[in-house]
Amino acid sequence: MELTIEQTLQQGIAAHKEGRLQDAERLYRAILQSQPAHPDANHNLGVLAVSFNKADVALPLFKTALEANPKIEQFWLS
Repeated sequence: MELTIEQTLQQGIAAHKEGRLQDAERLYRAILQSQPAHPDANHNLGVLAVSFNKADVALPLFKTALEANPKIEQFWLS
């Protein structure tokens, strides 16, 4: 059975919180394959990139998240 985007996102967030960063990255990227502008997946992948000192990777992800949903305050703070 295939997971919905929301289920995949929740699994990614759980993996991220548990420190399973490779799993989280894989799940966020799976979402972006079908929905490239998905705001939460872009933002969370950007947060992961920052944790690996990859600001050059994070910035376009944060920009996409912000453009997709400018009403989310957290996106402005990243």
